[in-house]
Order: sequence, then structure tokens, then C-alpha cells
Amino acid sequence: MSKGRILVVDDDAFFRVLCADILTSGGFFVKTATTGVEAVNIVETEPVDIVITDLVMPDIDGMEVLERTKQHNTLIDVIVVTGHGSIETAIAALKTGAFDYIRKPLNEDELLHTVNSCMEKKKLLEENQEMRQSLKLFEVSRAVTATLDISKLYNVTLDALLQIVPGEAGIIFFYEEEMKKLEIKAIRHLGLNSGERVVEAFKHRYEKELKDLSNISVISKAELNNDEEALSDFDSFLIAPLVKGQSNMGFILILGKGGKEVYSLREIKNATFIVEHSAGAFENAQKYAEAKEMAFIDSLTNLYNAKYLDNALDKELKRADRLMMPVTVLFLDLDNFKRINDQNDHLVGSRVLVEVGKILLKCVREVDTVIRYGGDEYVVILVDADYNVAMRVAERIRLTIEKHGFIEEEGLNLHITASIGIATYPIHTKDKKELLKIADKAMYRAKDLSRNVVYLAPVPGAPAKK
Repeated sequence: MSKGRILVVDDDAFFRVLCADILTSGGFFVKTATTGVEAVNIVETEPVDIVITDLVMPDIDGMEVLERTKQHNTLIDVIVVTGHGSIETAIAALKTGAFDYIRKPLNEDELLHTVNSCMEKKKLLEENQEMRQSLKLFEVSRAVTATLDISKLYNVTLDALLQIVPGEAGIIFFYEEEMKKLEIKAIRHLGLNSGERVVEAFKHRYEKELKDLSNISVISKAELNNDEEALSDFDSFLIAPLVKGQSNMGFILILGKGGKEVYSLREIKNATFIVEHSAGAFENAQKYAEAKEMAFIDSLTNLYNAKYLDNALDKELKRADRLMMPVTVLFLDLDNFKRINDQNDHLVGSRVLVEVGKILLKCVREVDTVIRYGGDEYVVILVDADYNVAMRVAERIRLTIEKHGFIEEEGLNLHITASIGIATYPIHTKDKKELLKIADKAMYRAKDLSRNVVYLAPVPGAPAKK
């Protein structure tokens, strides 16, 4: 195994042969070029560690070889060769980025010492680079695995992979609706509409491959044959599956430009490391979300419980501020519910509470939130609904409960009514706790009036409605 790949460039055949013989005997693989143009072509098409070039040549000189080599790959070192009378040019080459210079006539010990020193420096730099890369991998993977909020994890994971592998843009998309739909969860350096077209194009062309994909795959532009317009702006596509058990829950897509058509083995290895950690992080985040969800679920009705109310209102009021839309709270209490328990038993009462919960869910939209507040009290959060809309929804709820025969399948056909109070953000108040308090007071006002009624808290500057 050679100690390194050396390119010797000189129009003097004697110097080329002598230099090549010395370096070959020193354990290096040597290739020679007679002109600067030939040397640049080799540098751009073949692996080279060090270029040893004469400064004075007939076509392009050694300074231009140095500059074009560094433009192509800064990791290739250049050693310039100078005669006794051109030391100033050699010093200029050092300032331009040359590693060192050697003088003619050639001295074997000086040549080997200079080349060995250069290779030792390269080795140390590579080791330092590997250490820095390992540290970076550790840091970004730790950021991924430490994220339990799944909504944040999408962005953290995509940012982590874009730090490790070169890419112009990135997308994370997951299967939704029982593997029927791919939905974008995070996107970087690409508009959402463009991202959706890219995902749709990938699904159209690689749908079967995506489901069976188990390892990172790289697709070059040449493989696409330009038959997908949405993908034509990019040169390469690194697609990484996020595997859960025996199936893929989602994918990370890195899109490359500027001729980056092939990823190195190191880049693929590093990307695999991040993706494997990310897949585990998504599983943990989903388990955490499920556990957190269970803590917010009422065990009797399967509605959200009072613990969730604060979170739900926080989220909806912030969204209302951002989108400049109203949010209305309904506070509902069943009338004379104690009589149901007294005349039957608590199991019957519990079943009535479950049926009320089902009625509430049927009377509102999926975007709205239904909460069992406690006992026979419920709270409904209506998003993008002013108090006029809320009055109609509340009346529909009240009437449905009034007409409903509870536990009919067992012949009981029980009947009950509900009193409902209404308060709207930001009309009644801009304070979260005050909003609940106003809706609660409105509900008690409904009970004071006659029960089985909807009562809107007094709107500043308008008469009360019921």
C-alpha cells in the first residue's frame, strides 16, 4: 500500500524521471505530467494527495497549476520546484497556498523530507477533521434524541441531517391516514408548494420503492431522465427512511444542486448514524405524546379532562391572536343530574355522562375541543367562532340533549336538560382565566333563569342574550 499519491509536473524529462524514482523508492505512488494543462486535467479527474510542480513551464506555469489545483480541491497540497534564481517566485507561491518549495538541482533527502512532512501534516489534519466530525455527529444526534416534542423533532432532525450531508434543501414527510398519504412535516430552503410538488413527484415515481426502502439511497439526476418536472432543478436526491419495526413511518429527503451528484461513503455513513438515531427519537416522541395524551384523557368519557383545558386554551388563544379570529367557550352543566343518580344508581349516571359526551362531539367540528370539566360539567372550545355562531351551536347542543332518550337500549329512556353559558375571546375579555370565569357565571345565570337555556354573558355595549 502506497504512502500517498504524488503528481510530478515538469517539462524536463530528466527531472520527472529522477523525482519519480526517488518517490517510488520512498513508498509513494507517482504519476507524471509534462505540461501544466495535463496536470490540471489529472487533478480534476483522478485522486491526488500532493502536486510537485515546476514553476516555469511553456504552456501554463506552476503558479497557475497551484491556483487551479486549490480551486478544485483545497485539500490537495502543492510543492513548487524552483531554480536558484527564482526564489522570489517560490515565496510568492507560498503566500498563494503552496505547502513548501524545493530547489533544483534535486536533493533526494530534501525531496523525501518535504513530501513526508507534507503527508504527516495531511494525516494530522484528517485525524483532527475526523475528531471534529465525530464531535459534531455526537452533538447533533444528542439534540435529536433529547427532543420529546414531536412537532419540534421534525425540524431538529432535518436541521441535523443538513449539517452532516451537503444539500441545497431538505424535506421530512410522513405517512398519514393509515399509510395512504404522505404529508410534509418540515421543510428547509424550499417553498411549501414546491416541496409538495417534489414529494408528489417522488411518490408518483418511487411509490413501491419508498415502501420497501430500508437503507439510505442516492438518486442522481441521470436516473430521473427529466421525466418529473418538479425534480428537474436538482442534481441529486438522498432519501433516508425512518424505520419503525418492519415498516417506514416517514422519510428525509435531501436535495442537492451544483453538480453534487454522488455522496461519499463517509457522508452516507454519517447520515445513516443520524437517521438511525432519529428513527428511535421519533418512536420515543410518539410514546411520550401518547403517555401525555393519556394523562389528559377522562377515563370515563374518553374526552379531554380538566388538566388539558389550560393547554387547549393557551394554544387556541395564541392561534386566535396570530390569525385575528375569535374563540368562544361554552360552559355546560346538566340540570338536576343528582336526581338521575338518586333514582337509579351511579352506574346509570356514569353512562348518561358518556352519552352526553358523544352528543357534544357530534354537535361540534373536529377542530373544536370538548372537555369533561368534572362531575356533570363540560367545557367546549369553539375556534374561529364569534358569539353569534356559538349561540347557534349551543342551542343545537341544548336541544339535542333535551330530546335525547338516554340508555334507551335498556328500556330506561331517561331525559335530562342542560344549562349553557357563553363567553367569547376577545369580546368579553383577553384573559384566559377570566374567559372561563365569565362563561361559568353565564352558565349559573342560565340556571337561575329557568335551566335548560343558553345564556350569553353580557357583551360590553349590548344587551344580554338568552
